[in-house]
Amino acid sequence: MAWADGDRVGTQSAYHSAIAIELGLKAYLLHRGFSDDWTRVWLRHDLSKALRCVRMLGFQSVPDGIAKLAAVLGPLYGSGALRTGIMPDVPLPPETADQAICNFLSAVEAAIGIDSGPDR
Repeated sequence: MAWADGDRVGTQSAYHSAIAIELGLKAYLLHRGFSDDWTRVWLRHDLSKALRCVRMLGFQSVPDGIAKLAAVLGPLYGSGALRTGIMPDVPLPPETADQAICNFLSAVEAAIGIDSGPDR
């Protein structure tokens, strides 16, 4: 992920993980025709709610671990608690969480037609 090894534990890693998940979910929703305003009003930063929405729209490529991360990180992210220093009990080891998020973002890119090949 996009942070230094020293930041890979605790709040910093959890905060960036929540952002990555949210951006992937909302990118898919935007691609499917939902507006940024709609996601802002109806989903806010609720990762589990956004995950349910993308699944209802037919997105089936959600890697193992993403739902668990969304369930744990979502409430803390939505309330702003991840920015205040709360240390969540993340259900996956950092490397596993990183891989699940990378796989998820790759699946979103594929679903919306973004080429994520080596030339990017």
